[in-house]
Amino acid sequence: MKYLIASRVVYDTEIGELTIPGSELAEAQKLTHTANSILSLLIASPGKVLERQYLLEEVWESAGHTGSSSSLNQYISILRKTLTSLTDIEESIIVVPKVGFYFSADIDVQLLEQPYAPLPDVSRPRVMPPRKTLPLGYIAAGVIILALVAANIWAWNPPISHARYSSLTDIGKLEKCTLQTFEHLSQDARTRLYEVLLAAQPDLKDKCQKHTASLLVNIQTSVFYGGRGRIFYSFCPLDSENDALAYCENHYAFNWKMK
Repeated sequence: MKYLIASRVVYDTEIGELTIPGSELAEAQKLTHTANSILSLLIASPGKVLERQYLLEEVWESAGHTGSSSSLNQYISILRKTLTSLTDIEESIIVVPKVGFYFSADIDVQLLEQPYAPLPDVSRPRVMPPRKTLPLGYIAAGVIILALVAANIWAWNPPISHARYSSLTDIGKLEKCTLQTFEHLSQDARTRLYEVLLAAQPDLKDKCQKHTASLLVNIQTSVFYGGRGRIFYSFCPLDSENDALAYCENHYAFNWKMK
């Protein structure tokens, strides 16, 4: 099978190669048989956690070899470095401590049905100099910031009916603050959410004791399991006289990790 990763890298599972079509770096990144087996399993189900024991059985034991957690960790580290060098994305394979690994669902992965090549620019005959582009991770961060700014605007002027914002749900309370999110969170993630928020800003609990407020939260799943990821929350106190939003304090971190 062939996959297009992050709209840039072609991954051929049959021969274990990673290439960037049309790039000046024509030489393909060749994976070892073991590394290729691990990546092909992870990328087939982005966002799904594959347990360590499952990977050891599928990659090593099925081939008649003996694997170990340390060997698995080494191959995961090699794969992450290889993917980062090609995509500029650091958190491509997420570690779930004491459980396993998963390929980040935030990275666009497409199954290619036919050979992929960048479309030539036939409208301009002259050769244009290469254009510098921002790393994909920063672009994704910018999109999230714009979306959350739009959410703040909505909070000040909520529409009477809009399907896009119909999924905003209350997920709990922190003192006088009502926690809300547009994302679907598991019960385990909701429990960990309080720990993450208070680690990111220890004085948030004091703020919520003093003020009745709405707390809009968006936290990348990897953060809940000890990995790095994006976190955002908007602290919006309510005016006690008319129960309307007084102002909002927005807090954002791109590559944050629990200490």
